[in-house]
Amino acid sequence: MWQIAVPAILANLSTPLLGLSDSFIMGHLPHERYLAAVALGSMFFSILYNGVNFLRMGTTGLAAQAHGRDDELSLGKLLIRGCISASAIGLLFILMQNMLAQLFFAFMEAEEAVLSLTAQYFSIRIWGAPFALMNYVASGWLLGMGRAKKVLYIHLYMNIINILLNFLFVYGYDMTADGVALGTVLSESSAFFLSLYYVKHHSRREFRIPIFGTDVLENILDFDAFKKLFSLNRDIFIRTMCLTFTLASFTLLGTRFGTEILAANAVLMNLQNLTAYGLDGFAQAAEVLVGKEIGKKSRDNLRTAVIISGKWAIYTATAFSVFYFLFGETVIHLLTTIETIRTISSEYLIWVIILPVLSIWSFQLDGIFIGATAGASMRNGMIISTVCYAICIYTLLPLWGNHGLWASYSIFIVMRALTLAVKYPEIEKRAS
Repeated sequence: MWQIAVPAILANLSTPLLGLSDSFIMGHLPHERYLAAVALGSMFFSILYNGVNFLRMGTTGLAAQAHGRDDELSLGKLLIRGCISASAIGLLFILMQNMLAQLFFAFMEAEEAVLSLTAQYFSIRIWGAPFALMNYVASGWLLGMGRAKKVLYIHLYMNIINILLNFLFVYGYDMTADGVALGTVLSESSAFFLSLYYVKHHSRREFRIPIFGTDVLENILDFDAFKKLFSLNRDIFIRTMCLTFTLASFTLLGTRFGTEILAANAVLMNLQNLTAYGLDGFAQAAEVLVGKEIGKKSRDNLRTAVIISGKWAIYTATAFSVFYFLFGETVIHLLTTIETIRTISSEYLIWVIILPVLSIWSFQLDGIFIGATAGASMRNGMIISTVCYAICIYTLLPLWGNHGLWASYSIFIVMRALTLAVKYPEIEKRAS
C-alpha cells in the first residue's frame, strides 16, 4: 500500500501546490482582479478536464484488473485506445473553444476587467488540452500497473516546470494571467513525452510482447472496442459531470458576493484541493489494490487492502485538520498580501479545518469503487448527492450567504460517502 500511496500522495500534492503558487504569484500583484481571473480560468479547466477524468480513472481500474489477470495484450490495447480517445477529445475542445467560452461566460457575474483577463487565460491554455488528456491516460495506466513512482516523477516534472515558467513569464516578461496560462500549456505538453518514455521503458522490461508491436496494434481502431471502452466509462462520466457541476457552481455562486469573496474562496479552495489531492493518494492505492485483487478473485486480500489504506487515510485527514487549525491563517498570509482577502479568508477558514475529516470517507470509497469499476453505483450515489447539494444551496444560501455555500459543499461531501457505503458489500461479492 505504501509503495503506491506515498508516490501518489506526493504526485497529487504537486498539483494543488501549483494552484497555490499561482495564487501566490497573482496574490502579490497590485489588484485582486488577477487572482480572481486565474481562479475562474483554472476552475473552467477543472470543469472541462474533470468531465473527461474517466480517461484516468477508468484506465487505472481496467489496467489494474488486466494486470491481475496477467493480460499484457489487453494492457497494450487499453493504453493506445485511451490515448487515441484523449487526443480526439482534446482536439475537439480546441475546435469548439469559442462555443465553450461563450457557454462558460454566460454564467459569469464578475467585473468586466476580471472577465477580460479570464478570457485571455482561456484562449491560451486551451491549446494544451490534447497533451493534458493523453497524460491522464498514461498516468492512469502506469498507476494501474503499480508504477506510482513514475507517476510522481511525471507530476513533479510538470509542476516544477510550470511554476518556474509562471515566475519567468509574470516577473520576467511582465505578463499576468496570460503568462500563467502559457506556462501551463508548455509544462503539460512536455510532460506527456516523459509519460511515453516511462510507458515504453516499463513495457520493454516487464512485457513479453512489445507495447507498440503488431499484436497490440492489430484492429486497434476497431469501432466495437472503442464503443465498449466508452460504455464502461459512461457511468464514471455521468458521476464526474455531477461532481464538476457542484464544484463549478461553488465558484460561480461565489461571484455573487463580489470579487473579494470570490478571491478569498479561491485561496481557501486551494487549501481544500491540497487536502483532497493529498488524501487521494490512499484512494489511488485502494484503486490499484482493489482492482488487482478483483482480477485475482481474492476477497480476503481485497478486504485487507481496504482496511489498511482506509486506516492510514483517516490518520492523515486528521493531521490535515490539525495543521489548518494551527497554521491556516499563517498560510493565508503567505499566499496574499491583500489585507481584505486575508481578513475574509480567515473568517471562513473553519470550513477548511473541518473538511478533511468529512472528505476522507468519500475519497476512499471512490478509490475502492473505481478499482472495482463499479461505475453504476458511483453514478447513482453522485446523482443523489448532487440533488442534496442543490436543495442545500436553495435553502442555506439565502440564510447564511457564503457560509451557506461552504455548508452546502460540506453536506455534499458527506452524502457522497453515505451513498457509496451502503453499496460496499457488493464490491466484496465481486472478488468471491
